[in-house]
Amino acid sequence: MLKKLEIYKYGLLLFGLMFLPVSASGQDLGSSSGLFSNPKTRTTASKTPARKSATVARGKNTRNAARPKAVNRPSSGIEISKAPRKSGIVRVGDEVTEDFEGLFERAIDEGNAARNRRQYAKAEAAYFRARNFKAKDSRAVYGLGNVYSDQQRWQEAERAYRTAIQIEPAAPEAYIALSFVLTQPIVGENLSARYSEAQKYASRAIAIDPRNALAYDQFGVSLELSGKVTSETQQAYRKAIELEPTFALAHAHLGRLLRKTGAADESTAAYRDAIRYSTDAPTMTRVADVMQSQQMYLQSEELLRRALAADEKNPAALLLLGRALMTRGKFEEAEKVLQTAAEVSANSFHSYTLLGSLAARRERFDEAENYLMQAASLVSPNERKRLAQEFEFVGDGFVRAGKNTDAARVFRQAVALDKQKTTLVDKLNKARAN
Repeated sequence: MLKKLEIYKYGLLLFGLMFLPVSASGQDLGSSSGLFSNPKTRTTASKTPARKSATVARGKNTRNAARPKAVNRPSSGIEISKAPRKSGIVRVGDEVTEDFEGLFERAIDEGNAARNRRQYAKAEAAYFRARNFKAKDSRAVYGLGNVYSDQQRWQEAERAYRTAIQIEPAAPEAYIALSFVLTQPIVGENLSARYSEAQKYASRAIAIDPRNALAYDQFGVSLELSGKVTSETQQAYRKAIELEPTFALAHAHLGRLLRKTGAADESTAAYRDAIRYSTDAPTMTRVADVMQSQQMYLQSEELLRRALAADEKNPAALLLLGRALMTRGKFEEAEKVLQTAAEVSANSFHSYTLLGSLAARRERFDEAENYLMQAASLVSPNERKRLAQEFEFVGDGFVRAGKNTDAARVFRQAVALDKQKTTLVDKLNKARAN
């Protein structure tokens, strides 16, 4: 768990499970993980929403997945016209057309292609445009969810996947995606309740599609995060492997669980299989994330370097490698990797938070403050307490350096983010007095 990380004592709150987060699950969605595929294109003659195919990260069969973006206005600056209420002539710029279905499918294709290229602002704008053409088709909002998940914008992703379920309640993919998002550790949230809900949605996906290996794997993750290191959890992982023998992530999760139960030899064998079946960048990234959840940073680093050799802009791999390098004291390389992560995913809160934490560890407090201010412009409500702790650590550094004016400024930021923490107010008042 995060609290066991050596870097935690320095105030570095690393992100949660998957794509990046460290936790019992270590999962990641979207094109960076290969967990979910992009929304599928369907023929214009089809009026019934087609189910989206969830592609499991399982070696060469893995497809790039598209993650949806938040429900905010597209960051690309593209203006989206209101969705037409009924068939008729639609004006898009100078183009006049009656082909609403064609416009929708084209927007979905553009979103998928942009997401695969890591052009998240363009992908978000395209999915928003598609949603305005067909508000009752779940593919556009599902795509937004994938874009948000790619960038670990968990609150926005959760909202998008819940909407996708409302639109198309009989498709398992959105249930799995929502379960995944709910298993991300969020500071200040009731995690036990979220994990319980994640378990419910994974179970729902299994009920809809009893042969969905990804659903069984996510069910196991939700059980494990709830503290159930039991035969039921192990059976969930083994069922996923039975359905998909080369499902690398399920092998990795099984390896982690077996290690917790003291079955060291079996755990080693399961991890060996996970590595063997990791033949593409998304799979390597997700297996490395599971390894990091058990502080296997050196082993994860090799997989991550292989992943980035094949996909140099994989945002999850960049963040995980940066974290691994930080824990091993390789600060200069970690900084370069994390700066690249910030360039690839400019709206990702986590890249700037890690860069700020790294700068603070190197006692470059002015630089740390600048990075954290960038993170503050992107912070979601459920990450505010976490960011407050980062600002507090920087403020403590300024105090040690005798820069009380700077410390007071940073503590004010921390107080604004977490008004319930009385010790922050005390530190602010003390810095002002000095």
